[in-house]
Order: sequence, then C-alpha cells, then structure tokens
Amino acid sequence: MSGEFAQLVVDEAIFHLVPQRKRSDPVPAQLKLSEAVCQLGEDVRGKIQANFRGVLTKHGRPVVEELEVKKSTVPDRIYEYLAQQRELVDVSVDLAELLFESQKGRSPAGLLLVAAARLAGKRALLIVKLEQEGGLRAEDVLVEGKRTFDMSYFADLLMTEHNKIYKAALFCVDGVPEDGPIEGWAADKQLAGKMAQFWLQAFLGCRQKEDPKRLTQEFHEAAVDWVDKRVDDPEKSVDYLMAVLVELRSNTATLDPTAFAADHLDLHDQDNFLTYLASKDVPTTVFDKDIERVAPRLSELQIGFASGISIVAPVRRVREDIKIDEHPDGTSTVTVRGKITSTRSHYSARKPDAPQTDGQAPRADSTG
Repeated sequence: MSGEFAQLVVDEAIFHLVPQRKRSDPVPAQLKLSEAVCQLGEDVRGKIQANFRGVLTKHGRPVVEELEVKKSTVPDRIYEYLAQQRELVDVSVDLAELLFESQKGRSPAGLLLVAAARLAGKRALLIVKLEQEGGLRAEDVLVEGKRTFDMSYFADLLMTEHNKIYKAALFCVDGVPEDGPIEGWAADKQLAGKMAQFWLQAFLGCRQKEDPKRLTQEFHEAAVDWVDKRVDDPEKSVDYLMAVLVELRSNTATLDPTAFAADHLDLHDQDNFLTYLASKDVPTTVFDKDIERVAPRLSELQIGFASGISIVAPVRRVREDIKIDEHPDGTSTVTVRGKITSTRSHYSARKPDAPQTDGQAPRADSTG
C-alpha cells in the first residue's frame, strides 16, 4: 500500500467538539456533536487538502491494527465506513465518543474532524484531532434543520500556525481486508514522527507497522550495496558513501531517502538510487531513524582494490587525508597523507587470501 498523499481529496467533512475530560468536574463535560456535514467551498477544500497532504507526507507513519490486545473499536468503525455499511455522520459520532473516552484528563479540548476522502481515486477516511490555543469559540448553525458548524470558521483554525494539529489518521479501502488487520497511516505533528500512545493505541487501536531499527539497517545496507554495484566512478563512490554515513550519524530523528538523494547525489543518479531502495523494500518516504544496529559500521570507511588490498580510514579523516586520482586504464592511485605510527601483520578469518592475478594491480601510494 503506497502513501500517495498528493492525491488525497476531501469530499465531505464533519466536525465535533470534544471537551477536556476531567474526572474531578462536578458536572461531566458533554460532547457537542454535529448532525450534518459542513458546506465546503472549493477554496476552503483546496486549503484543507494541501494542509493535510503536508502533515501526512512529513509526519505520517504506516500503522496496522493491533489484534493481539484489542484496545479500541475504532478499527471496526473504520471498516464499516470503508465497506459502505454505515454513513459518514453516524460513524463520525461514534468516533467522537470513542475519542472522548480514550483521552486522559490532561488532554486538552479539541475538535475532531472526520472526512469522506479519496486517495488516488479510492474510498478513504480521514480522522484529525485539532487542538486550538486560546479556547474554543465555535458556534453551531442549522442547515436544513440539522446542527453543524460554520466551515469558514474551521478553515481559519486549520490554516493558522497558532493552532496545534495535529493528530491525524488516514485509512484507504486498499488497507481494509475482510479477514485481516486494517492498515493505514497515522501522524502526530506535535511529536515529530513519534505518536501519543492515547492517539495511536487507546483511540486508533493500532501500532506502528515498521521498526525504525530495522528500517535504518535496511537503508544502510541497500545504500552501501547501491554504491558498490551501481557507481563506477571511484571518487564519486567515496563521496556517496561518505554522505550515507554522515546522514546516518547526524542528530536528526528521521531519515528522508528522497531528500537525501536530492541533496547528495548527482541528478542522473537520483532515480536509480530510489528505484534500487524500492527494489529492496526500503521506503523512499520519511521514516524514523534508529542507528542502534548499524552504529559500529558508521565510524570507518573502507576502500577496497581488485588485488585484495584495502584501506580503512576514520570517516572524519577521509577528506583531509586521502586523495584519489583516476587513470585512463581504470586503475586509481590513492594517496594517504599522514605519519606512520605502526605496522603489523593482519589476519582476517572471514576473508581468504586474495588470488594472484596477471593483470596490473591498482597502485596505492603513501606519503608521510
């Protein structure tokens, strides 16, 4: 299932006011529920779609229904809507009540948006919690005798940077099998890739589908393999491999392979790199980074020759102390500048002695 969020279209939307749930209140807070969908003008619809596309692209993570410990009936409501067993308004009321029940006392009051949507032309359901700073001032209106809310008011809320969207989820009919767990995407803008447990587990009844440690390891392996197999220019291969190691060692909490390719690879190499990642089932969209499994491999870079000679250097010294000169016959001269402090015999149980060849061996020069 592919998250082509640029093709997200919102057809209808309904809002409900979800108050803060304080068990200490003498009079329990009450939900303020809509009875009809909002009227969406094309300008408002366009702004809302652009906003949600951006949030899901940047913060969305694949999620899957948690079946072993079922904590919520929200997946059942999602299935009922996407299977066309129930209408949007009825399902949205159930979702508002379930959100109110799942929130803890410290969760602020907010607005729940439930939208009939399409993703790449296929039936989808969008669920968003919006928290507004400064309190809620919404006033309901009657449309054909049914209570709803003024969409222009909510459009203003959705577009301002002073309001906190955003906990969002999107489920498409492609991710709702009859005999298995539902799949979709969830986002929590406030936590930048991570998600509040009440939103992901207590309310949505889901868990993250992908393990950041595994994804990071697979990206590292696929990127290194691509450089080794697809990049013929020795100096460029060092540049690209250095970029991979530096990107993984950086302090960023997420990794965006598409942005990495645009920032570090030549234009004619970018599509090839992303296609290679996809062939190895590595996502090309943003994912959470965790280098625990690959950390020991990120401090040194190895340059290997056909003759079996290898040079291993600390990543931080490669550009300062190593120079590569290419020759027309396909060989290279690698110059290592520095003071020799030790020489020793070396044995690797993992690698047999390199066979002798009749061809010309690459030259490795060292100047002190």
